[in-house]
Amino acid sequence: MRSDPIQQIMDDRAQARRLGDTGADICFLALADQAGHASARTLVLRDIKDNRFLLFVNRSSPKWQALESGASWELLLWYHSMQRQYRIGGSTQECDTQFVRDSWQRRPRGSKYLDILYESTQSQSSTIESRSALIDRIQQIREQENIDEMEAPSKVTGIELVADRIEVLDLNHQDRIHDRQRFTLQGSDWIAEFLVP
Repeated sequence: MRSDPIQQIMDDRAQARRLGDTGADICFLALADQAGHASARTLVLRDIKDNRFLLFVNRSSPKWQALESGASWELLLWYHSMQRQYRIGGSTQECDTQFVRDSWQRRPRGSKYLDILYESTQSQSSTIESRSALIDRIQQIREQENIDEMEAPSKVTGIELVADRIEVLDLNHQDRIHDRQRFTLQGSDWIAEFLVP
């Protein structure tokens, strides 16, 4: 294991992509709000820059509201093809607006239509009569909006999960005695400790 866990994550993610690992661009975000209510969700990991993990969210979503109100969080990356898990913690900050706008233009059309729906009529995670009602509303948006000429709706944003601690669990050992390390950022250096798995 390298002394820089961020570089190790980026290398593992690249290798997982080469191996066709369907989880290479997926992450799991766990939250605990101020009242201690826990929630978890699967998200697309948009990018890793320095020690920042970038995710797109909508300001109407419960996850955004929880993060805005100071929820604790942990990000989990699991690369099945490599049998390696990363648990990441730290602080949060909102992504640069221009980055979000530019990235939104590259989003899949279906995701863009949902963002417009969140902006215009239905908050993310709100109830709707049925899946067919959802499809009907998306169809109405398709007929009314030229998605190729649109800017990102105002509720689209991104969060940067700024890592200051990373725990790595490597299950790649024939003897089943796993390698587990914790990295803590102190200044500009990552300090490693070995943990009993």
